[in-house]
Amino acid sequence: MLDVHPAHHAATTRREFFVHLATIVLGLLIAIGLEQSVEALHRLHQRHELIAALHSEAEDNRLRAINNFDVFDDRIAWLLGLRRDIDAMIATHGKANLPYRIVKAIRPRWNLGEVPMATAVWDTMKNNDRLTLLPDDLARSYSGDYRQIEMIAELRSDYTRVQELQSAFESRFADIDTPASPVLSRMSSAQLEEYALLVSSTLQAVVQQRLRMTLFFGINEATLKGISDLPSRTKEQSAAQLTYPLDFKSLAARSDPAPAK
Repeated sequence: MLDVHPAHHAATTRREFFVHLATIVLGLLIAIGLEQSVEALHRLHQRHELIAALHSEAEDNRLRAINNFDVFDDRIAWLLGLRRDIDAMIATHGKANLPYRIVKAIRPRWNLGEVPMATAVWDTMKNNDRLTLLPDDLARSYSGDYRQIEMIAELRSDYTRVQELQSAFESRFADIDTPASPVLSRMSSAQLEEYALLVSSTLQAVVQQRLRMTLFFGINEATLKGISDLPSRTKEQSAAQLTYPLDFKSLAARSDPAPAK
């Protein structure tokens, strides 16, 4: 048999009815308020976690950029020296007989070589639609930072392409046991001219990487400092250019002429 309970006392007056209704409404409002408060606290916790993770990734990218400045400078110094050697071979019709120079890490930092920028936190955030958790000014700052990283990656691909063309050309004039070291004296004047163009293209690709990395470094510094307005972020980029200048004269001086055989 069903256990039937008697109904609660029904409101018999208008006053009792409104008191009863107000109690129900108040209870619903309290429940909704508590639910929204819990949700707001959860979102606040997520925001703090996300900001901390992005800040950590920006700090990591700062170190990666500093490492890459040295790598790019080593490459530029090498390519400037190589181009000088090729020009000397062309001017002397091959009589200079210069050996192939190799890249020298003049200012090694961590011996990592070029390292790509980190994007794992940003990529995960975008895939999970968590960009709305960030304050608008901070979201714009990080969007600008990672757009620069995308352009750096594109320039890195350009460099890889032209560097592979240069390497393929060099292998045509190298010994089997040293395929990465071409013998310049085996090249004709026309081939030396072609080689000079390839080296110039590789040099230009590295220079573009170096310049873009400097721009990124500046706005990344601004983001780490909590700077979001455009004029101040532009000043940070100018400061980065002063801190990590691209000085072709000093880079060329770092690479002494290759000794003649």
